Amino acid sequence: MARIPDEIIDTIREQADIVDLVSDYVTLKKSGKNYQGLCPFHNEKTPSFSVNPERQIFHCFGCGKGGNVFKFLMEHEKVTFVEAVHHIAKSLHITIPETARDQKTSSEAENLARVTQFAAKFFHEQLLNSDEGAPVRQYVVQRGLSDTTVHTFLLGHAPDSWDALLTAARHKDISPAWLEKAGLAKTNGDRFYDAFRNRLIFPIFSPSGRVVGFGGRALSDEDQPKYLNSPESPIYQKSRVAYGLFQTKDAIRRDGRVVIVEGYMDLISLYQSGIETVAATCGTALTPDHARLLARYAQQAFLAYDSDEAGTRAAVRGLEPLVVSGLWTRIVQLPEGDDPDTYVQAHGTDGFMAQIEQASTIADFMASQYDISDPRAREDVFRGMTNLIKKTSNLVHREQYKEEAERRFPALQNLLASELQASRFVGRDYNTPQPDETQETKPRNNTERELIQLMLHRTEITELVDEQLEPGDFTDETCRFIAEQCFVLLSNDGPADPATLMDRIDNEEAVQVIAELINAADSGTNFEQRAWDHIIRIKQNQLKREMARLMEQIKQMEQSASETLPETMAAYLQLKQQEKTLLQSAPQIEVGMG
Repeated sequence: MARIPDEIIDTIREQADIVDLVSDYVTLKKSGKNYQGLCPFHNEKTPSFSVNPERQIFHCFGCGKGGNVFKFLMEHEKVTFVEAVHHIAKSLHITIPETARDQKTSSEAENLARVTQFAAKFFHEQLLNSDEGAPVRQYVVQRGLSDTTVHTFLLGHAPDSWDALLTAARHKDISPAWLEKAGLAKTNGDRFYDAFRNRLIFPIFSPSGRVVGFGGRALSDEDQPKYLNSPESPIYQKSRVAYGLFQTKDAIRRDGRVVIVEGYMDLISLYQSGIETVAATCGTALTPDHARLLARYAQQAFLAYDSDEAGTRAAVRGLEPLVVSGLWTRIVQLPEGDDPDTYVQAHGTDGFMAQIEQASTIADFMASQYDISDPRAREDVFRGMTNLIKKTSNLVHREQYKEEAERRFPALQNLLASELQASRFVGRDYNTPQPDETQETKPRNNTERELIQLMLHRTEITELVDEQLEPGDFTDETCRFIAEQCFVLLSNDGPADPATLMDRIDNEEAVQVIAELINAADSGTNFEQRAWDHIIRIKQNQLKREMARLMEQIKQMEQSASETLPETMAAYLQLKQQEKTLLQSAPQIEVGMG
């Protein structure tokens, strides 16, 4: 944090809107004063992820993760604190002096992001500056790609050269080793050479807009494979990235449904035709991570894969991740020989939307793929449908899928009834830590936690507690640490809000407790009276612990006839009197003044 002045960090934090930032990754719905959604950090079916817009803090009551706007980006994008600050500053158009950045001390992810961003810009400029008669320009025109589409998706061109990107990178002090690590260069042991040559380039963005990888389409039939994709890297995992989602997520969130396609051109053609609620897998099968990612933005999914045998197999495999994630799933069955790109080009937007509106149910799709008159095929379909319905996480969806399956396959009724009855607990999310399965639960001191919660909500409560208690009066280690930090900030810099406090402490457990207490429901009334009640209770517990210690001594002294017994008894009675005085001295605050 020393690399960026505190006042700049404070300015960025104050101007950032955590609801806007989180909404880029999670579909949030207003719930009282807070917003709720499915947690992006663990697999869940019921929303337990909460964002407090007033305090600019998030917390998941399921997995425990929490923090401010910087912490969210650090957790989700796996970047450092400094990288998160720079990312948010850029979105707010706040300039941070470049001297604060030092590439040698940057993380691997940050350096890779610089390399991929540089390469995307280089490829894009190569396309824009290419001659009208160049093969890449002819290909763009042939595919009907508009200038707007080229800019929206930052499409580019890898020149037909062994070292065009390497040479340009050298002028920017980017080493071949970094290009290789990003999948943009290769080596034969003697020299490096460009990985992408003579191809139309499709940059792949993370949901936040960071370029993480590339796809390249060959411009010549001699160049194989037809599509070449970046290898995985620390910033790019194919199973977790959906191509085009950065450009389409807002439309998907508004519409509540997503059309899932296989290829880059499928997505771009649909998008350019006006169908913007679309996402594509990046040269890999649809995975559970893909499904969970899309479920943050949509409630319905339409699989629109190629109509060939490979596309059909991919659609069958993609069903389970989608229904398990809670997405209501349908399958778009295009005519034989078509894919989304060719179909929308031939039949237009209305034609493709008609295909979506008449998309097949899962049962109808499965029936169309197998010869049900064959006993073995029929058994495979029945078993497959039963297992799929059993794994459906949404109970309403499960009942609807069951009704559709029984309507299409009446013989399935008895099997489904018995299987679903036996699996009535199948909805439990075994990827989510359960309270009795995690590490040993620490006992909570609710009095101390509630007092800390009041301190986090009101500066005047912090001032009151600072006058009445010492950090050592808190028996809970985390509460003691938070109280101490609040007192330090109060005496040094003046009161700090919880979001600022999180950046000033290096204690992960304390950060999570602060986030939980801020996002937990609170009546918001009688703050001072409640604070006094907790203070009195903490002081009383101190006295009780000391009295218990003295009582043990008294018992031992009575057995040994100790001469110091009268003194110890007097000390015990004095503590009893202190407790009585303490309880009588508790102030009564007029209701409504808190």
